[in-house]
Amino acid sequence: MPVQPEYNILLVEDDPDHATLINRAFETEAHCRLVITTSLAQAKSLINHTPPDLVITDIRLPDGQGTELLASATGFPTIVMTSHGDEKVAVSAIKSGAAEYIVKTQESLASLPRTANRVMREWRLVIDQKLARERQQRLTAILEATPDLICIANLDGFLTYINQSGRNLLGIGKNEDIRRIRLADFHSPADGQKILSEGIPQAIREGMWTDETTFMSLNGDKVLTSQVLISHRNNLGEIEFFSTIARDIRHLRAAEERVQFLAYYDTLTGLPNRNELAKRLDMEVVRVRRNQSFGALFFIDLDNFKNINDSLGHPAGDLVLQEIAQRLKGQVRGDDTVARLGGDEFIVILSSLSRDGRQAISRAREIANKIRDTISMECRIHETDLRVTASIGISMISEEATSGHDLLRFADTAMYEAKREGRNRLEFFSESMSSEVTRQLELENQLHRALKEDQFRLHYQPLVNTAMEIIGAEALIRWENPELGLVAPAEFLDVLESSGQIVDVGGWVIETALKQMTLWMEQGLVAEDFMLCINISPRQFRDAQFAENIHGQLARVNVPSQNIMMEVTEHNIIHNLDDAILRMKELNHSGISFSLDDFGTGYSSLAHLKNLPVNHIKIDRSFVRDICDDPGDQAMVASILALSKHLGLEVVAEGVEALDQFHLLKQYGCKIYQGYYFSAPLSPDKMTRYLETKLPSE
Repeated sequence: MPVQPEYNILLVEDDPDHATLINRAFETEAHCRLVITTSLAQAKSLINHTPPDLVITDIRLPDGQGTELLASATGFPTIVMTSHGDEKVAVSAIKSGAAEYIVKTQESLASLPRTANRVMREWRLVIDQKLARERQQRLTAILEATPDLICIANLDGFLTYINQSGRNLLGIGKNEDIRRIRLADFHSPADGQKILSEGIPQAIREGMWTDETTFMSLNGDKVLTSQVLISHRNNLGEIEFFSTIARDIRHLRAAEERVQFLAYYDTLTGLPNRNELAKRLDMEVVRVRRNQSFGALFFIDLDNFKNINDSLGHPAGDLVLQEIAQRLKGQVRGDDTVARLGGDEFIVILSSLSRDGRQAISRAREIANKIRDTISMECRIHETDLRVTASIGISMISEEATSGHDLLRFADTAMYEAKREGRNRLEFFSESMSSEVTRQLELENQLHRALKEDQFRLHYQPLVNTAMEIIGAEALIRWENPELGLVAPAEFLDVLESSGQIVDVGGWVIETALKQMTLWMEQGLVAEDFMLCINISPRQFRDAQFAENIHGQLARVNVPSQNIMMEVTEHNIIHNLDDAILRMKELNHSGISFSLDDFGTGYSSLAHLKNLPVNHIKIDRSFVRDICDDPGDQAMVASILALSKHLGLEVVAEGVEALDQFHLLKQYGCKIYQGYYFSAPLSPDKMTRYLETKLPSE
């Protein structure tokens, strides 16, 4: 087996999340050594000092365009990365010398090692070919070594010499007599006439004629060439003979066609990509206005597609996408369009459904259901039978349609509504959806500003034992909006999570809570076993640097890890259980404990509880609220407490608001409580006073 060559790769990426994802993707590539920098200036300095074997760069950098690195890329290939909408810049980069480009998605960044290995193989092939050409140029006296057709013809056009490359190109045998062969015999009639009427007169007049011509070889191949016709004169100025050099440029045309294809078509499925889709969608809007016949736009997103990539690998995922693309094409007419927007997102444009709006909607619904049924049909990938479902958002294309961009946005909104309603369904866009999206975007902007302007606050709700002694506290985030006042987390946590801002806000929560814990410890207000409970969001928990960041923050504030309990929900861990367990055990080893929040509300908590490295579980408040009156809640709580005792887990009952709830929970064997009966969530100052007046007993 050949040894895999080692590569030094320079990654120029200022987005830390993208850099982390790419770095993690290369961790399994032992032959690749990755150096990461965040700016154009740093990249140029590193290239000048130690040229890499490969450069992977984002096009948009803080201090310039990544394409500026192409000027230095004489000894290495460059892969450029773009966001959606920058494909034209990327195509320009390809023409300027970039070896490849990718549009940033989670899937494309995760598969960068495969792209890098392919580019390096192609680059080494190009380098090898270049060296071969240089050796041939040093031996120009030996014409047989040149890859181009080189021939000499007399004034009557008959050949007196043709090199071996020319023989091969035209299919002329090695021992065949060429004296009765004219080069014109191998041209198409049109090209032959062009040479007679334009080429030869210009060569006689100016000494040279150049154009692209097609040769017809004896075996029937058509070879596109860049041909040069040169007239040679003797000392008397008379033309003595003609020479021709013809270079096969089929590969150049293929490369140009590939660049054109990459600009407008998806390489995996062969479907139109975002650029081509935009053109066709705008054309459909014009057609609808002209013909007054409704069309429809489907935004199709495969449900839980990430699970296929995670379990079977990206090659299997690619095969699924190719299969889905073929199924979609089989469900539409010739005038309709199927496109791949990126990742597992597909677009279908249905043209000329009906002039009647109701009939058009009915027809769109019928076709969408057929597409949904077709997608969900079983497919066999690598000896595995898979069943994929899809959520479909539909926006109708009417005379009122303003732009293709708006139609895509509307259909995307409807698709997410289909996801929220349970997946594997379709939804038509409505104005109420648009209002909700607008409201969410405004909220995202306000939350972004809230973190920058220090509008978030932490409150702390005490945890007590059966003796009503304070044994810990849960840190709870609040938003002190200048206009709305104190906003409860239920109003904004989902938006933080969906927008990705939860990672930064979650980091702020951990840092702020640990600093507060430090103050309480310095003031002697908490016991050595006091537990500070911090909620961890799903996206925050899945961040690759999560454990490392926690360890770093604990070291900076000097809070013992044994005093920290992280609260996670089943949603944090259920989709990638093995990875979650490894991450939790890593933090367990340093002394941090975990609590499973909202226990009893998930469909598989009991099935996985025995494998999870948790120390505490929290009985969800929905079971505590009616425990005194509802036998079902009583049975559920009793079962949870019995199971926890068997597994050696502590139980926290949250939402305790009345004395009779407290007494009943104590009777069932619960030892830790949290709720308004003991205390509402308190500001840091009020929590400090609470600790001063209700110190745990020694």
